[in-house]
Amino acid sequence: MKKKALITGGAGFIGSHVKDELKKLNFEILSVGRNKKEDVQADFKAPEFKNIILDFMPDVVCHFGSGSNIARAEENKEKEFEDTVLSTQVLIKYLLELKKKPEKIIYLSTQAVYGCSDILSVGESHEVKPVTAYGENKLKAENIIINSNLNYIIFRISSVYGATQDYLKSGVIAKFVNRMKNNQSPIVFNSIDNFSDFIYIDDVVNGIMKGITSGDEVKNEIFNLASGKPTTLREVLDILYGYFPSVLQPELQINTLYPGKNSKGIYLDIKKIKSKLQWDCKYNIEDGLASMLKTMSLLENVR
Repeated sequence: MKKKALITGGAGFIGSHVKDELKKLNFEILSVGRNKKEDVQADFKAPEFKNIILDFMPDVVCHFGSGSNIARAEENKEKEFEDTVLSTQVLIKYLLELKKKPEKIIYLSTQAVYGCSDILSVGESHEVKPVTAYGENKLKAENIIINSNLNYIIFRISSVYGATQDYLKSGVIAKFVNRMKNNQSPIVFNSIDNFSDFIYIDDVVNGIMKGITSGDEVKNEIFNLASGKPTTLREVLDILYGYFPSVLQPELQINTLYPGKNSKGIYLDIKKIKSKLQWDCKYNIEDGLASMLKTMSLLENVR
């Protein structure tokens, strides 16, 4: 009998990639969300949302459809709270009503739950002290899942990038590439020497799939899912200018939108996920960017 996977946000950047991998493993998949590309287009507040879950009776739940990004969360805090926290409450409520509980919930959280740390390489046991509405909401959603008595794996993901990412929603690398391929200067906020922990989409999906297919010995765990290395915006742009040499130099702007804007950045400790899920990051920033651009068909010859 096929295993069933329910995906919220299955039409999104990460969700669509995970959905493709689940198909390869012969899962019966149902993706639900507001996007027209979902298998079932439904808002979590709609009456039919409950019936969809109860009728499907999933073995695995991939909760990917909560919240968007730091900037949008600051601009519309009420909506982001609803999309991240309330949607998670409703989902858990309905899952607890199932006669047969799902084997596990996979939740995608964020490095933003750690806030601005003096310790640059942050492990899962580090204090969580978010300084943005986005991080606060994700942490609240984490706690709802942790306290649900359902088995879970939570991934705290760093700055993911890849070819199909919507640059309008998130992703500084996606924004850089979108402007540079149109011969526009990339916009850098605050400092070109700010850094992040950039991870390529294929590595993210591989880590999530390790969690989905893990046995009972791996449950109720939180994992950092990241490259484990800091990369400055300067380093990213140096690589991209190798592909787009005619683009003018970056435009610097000051971003005062959200707290923590003066932080240079953090990167994540990934020893735990390496040990418990036998996962490792395969793409360095050079190879990840090359793969991204090749997938976007922007280059004829990519090393």
